[in-house]
Amino acid sequence: MKQYLLTFLLSIFFIVAHGQGTLLRGPYLQVATPTSMVIRWRTDKPSSSVVKIGGGPQSLDLAFTDNAETTEHEVKVSGLQAETRYYYSIGSQTTVLQVGDDNYFQTTAVAGKPGKYRFGVLGDCGTHSIIQDEVRARIGEYLGANYMNAWLLLGDNAYSFGRDAEFQSNFFAHYKDNFLKKNPLFPSPGNHDYDNDNPARQNDHKIPYYDIFTMPTKGEAGGEPSGTEAFYSFDYGNVHFLSLDSYGREDNSTRLYDTLGRQVQWIKKDLAANKNKDWVVAYWHHPPYSKGSRESDGDPEMTAIRQNFIRILERLGVDLILCGHSHVYERSRLMGGHYGYANTFDAAKHVIDGSSGRYDGSDNSCPYIKNTPQSRGTVYVVAGSSGHLGSPKPDFPHKAMYHSDAQHGGGLMLEVEGNRLDLKWIGNDGVIRDRFTMEKGVNKETTHEIARDQSVELKASFVGDYVWSNGSKTQTITVQPKESTDYTVRDEQNCIQDVFHVKVPKPDPAKLVSFSAKKDAKNVVTLDWASETETELAHYAVQRSDDARNFTEIGKVSGGPNSQQKREYSFTDTQAQTLPVNQTYYYRLAMNALDGRIIYSRIVAQMLIDPILAGEPDISLQIEIIPNPSSASQMQIRTTAQTTQIAELILSDVSGRTLDTRKMTISQTPVPFLPSQLTTGIYFLKVSINGRTAVKKLAIR
Repeated sequence: MKQYLLTFLLSIFFIVAHGQGTLLRGPYLQVATPTSMVIRWRTDKPSSSVVKIGGGPQSLDLAFTDNAETTEHEVKVSGLQAETRYYYSIGSQTTVLQVGDDNYFQTTAVAGKPGKYRFGVLGDCGTHSIIQDEVRARIGEYLGANYMNAWLLLGDNAYSFGRDAEFQSNFFAHYKDNFLKKNPLFPSPGNHDYDNDNPARQNDHKIPYYDIFTMPTKGEAGGEPSGTEAFYSFDYGNVHFLSLDSYGREDNSTRLYDTLGRQVQWIKKDLAANKNKDWVVAYWHHPPYSKGSRESDGDPEMTAIRQNFIRILERLGVDLILCGHSHVYERSRLMGGHYGYANTFDAAKHVIDGSSGRYDGSDNSCPYIKNTPQSRGTVYVVAGSSGHLGSPKPDFPHKAMYHSDAQHGGGLMLEVEGNRLDLKWIGNDGVIRDRFTMEKGVNKETTHEIARDQSVELKASFVGDYVWSNGSKTQTITVQPKESTDYTVRDEQNCIQDVFHVKVPKPDPAKLVSFSAKKDAKNVVTLDWASETETELAHYAVQRSDDARNFTEIGKVSGGPNSQQKREYSFTDTQAQTLPVNQTYYYRLAMNALDGRIIYSRIVAQMLIDPILAGEPDISLQIEIIPNPSSASQMQIRTTAQTTQIAELILSDVSGRTLDTRKMTISQTPVPFLPSQLTTGIYFLKVSINGRTAVKKLAIR
């Protein structure tokens, strides 16, 4: 009985294990977006598809399941957070095929978001060669603990015919334990992927490449929907990529160099819709310029692409073009406008920036700079030596190329940080044999206007090392200058410099702590003020107005020029006695600086009325001077009361000097009362009756 039970259990185990299948391919990551990832793998037996994800390999708490049994597993995990690392496992309902510390991915950055991103680029890599493994290892060593946000394939991904078995042995077997399981892949096809230049496959696209890879055809990763896996676009933060097909035929007729074809029409639409991206990178298989193992002047695809197509990308602002096909490394300067054969290339006409672009301190190595959306220039790179090398043509290198290498295999590392782009070619020996840097929106001149005692943050426009005029070494500094100051920041290679003009208003010529006005009984107005500090003060100008808008200068008072102690000042407006009464007058100080600046004080007001002692207003009602103003001989005095009064009259001028004293009887009948020799001017008449006194202002003309 025990023997029968054991045999039965072993049979059940064999059936279950046999039904689970074995992992043959993958996992590998496709169609990365800020909120989703497609995970693919292959098993030898059909089964359901289950992906579990989480924040760590031991906490995979979210499952995505497809119960349809298949050997080609493709699961989209969604609802994720941007720029977030997720660990995952793959398997079926009954088993886990793979899980571990290396099974993770990171979602992409939101489209347009600046950051620091790394993209590996391999061209013609699927050769099953030592060079292929060396390049993969050297790129891994260069990355170290840094994450490669995505990797790009430049075509000819599986030699020689792009068959499924060749993909398995020449591609997946070489990258399965490293890049494939951790880094999203965005491929493009080459002629070997098209069954080694099979014209029939150009038309029908019936090649394993399109079965093996999943591409974002609906614009789900950014860009315009292409509706085909042959070409597509995607965003990673502030970088916009276009993966193009340079060999297949669209609609059985047009190819990449047919500018009226479906692919080129889509490219125009896509680039027009993505002008807001900081960087635009296009990649495909056949390069427009090469003198390596492939000849851009003889290969019909390469020639036609150069003559008919690349001018469109240059016009629409593509910054970088990456290609394979030719099994060498070649890199141009920042260039544009050359569409002919190699012998027609003229650096004086076609090179936009004559720097090497290496930005390594060597001679003439400053970055390529594109400061406006209208800035021209594209860098062309051929990187077809990630799997093997080819013999260059006799006239190698191409005249358009700054750096060319046919002796070493290698791969590219594209690094973007904000408005800086770096491309490095890493040889299969680990040496970075070429590099260039491109920057946008640098060498800025900026003006900041701030209030006194206010600080302002200044940020260098470029990414790199920093040498500030105040000695700082960081990208951003905060300054609080006491006066207008210019700050500069440059890189250590003296290639880039920003200038900041920080404008600080000069201190007021005087800082007042008080300002007041008062008048006496004769309408003499006195202004008093005190200053706390005076800085480069020339003088105080006293101004008066009858409407608080239009002021006239009536005097000057010396001050300053500099003082840190309290100073007190006074000014008497004797002219106020001559002004029309029963209205308000306004005073202010104009504080004049030595450099011509004028700062105004607050406004104070005084109302001038008929001079009368405030305690006895009834007298003013009993005495009347008529007519007033008039000549001395015509001016008369009378009382408005019913009784006759004996009054004492004292006549004085505006300085207070007594001119005439007399006693006389005043009744309702007007009588002359002034000396005949009085001249034109303002006088004051003091009238005393029964111990009460009033003062009248007289205007003699």
